[in-house]
Amino acid sequence: MHLLNLPPGTGAGMRTFHMRHSAIAAGVALLSFCNQPIALARGSQIGRDDPWNSERIERLPPEVRNAVIRMCEDHPPRAGHYFATYFENSRLIRLHFELLQCDGRATFCRGDSCLRQEYGLTGGHYRLMKSYQGRSTN
Repeated sequence: MHLLNLPPGTGAGMRTFHMRHSAIAAGVALLSFCNQPIALARGSQIGRDDPWNSERIERLPPEVRNAVIRMCEDHPPRAGHYFATYFENSRLIRLHFELLQCDGRATFCRGDSCLRQEYGLTGGHYRLMKSYQGRSTN
């Protein structure tokens, strides 16, 4: 009984090779189908990034995060995209306060000029290096 139709003169070694190759291909196909629901579940999360998000504050280094929370005076802060921008391999953080909301309570802009702060990493901690008014990016 022949399991595979191979050309005449093909030995048992070639048959074993083809059977092994088929088994590997079937295994790869099976694994790709098994992972499909996980991939679809992860894919459905794309595009759900809230434009004003408290997680952007939570991801800041502790010294910077605590300073921002204090500025919001007990109102939960939420940040827009690019509220915090990082430079020099994250040794410098620039905060753009037009992209910060404290439940509508605190405003950090006057006209088209908004608060900016720069924190520098020194001795393993971030410290406020500069605070100034800059043109709003909105």
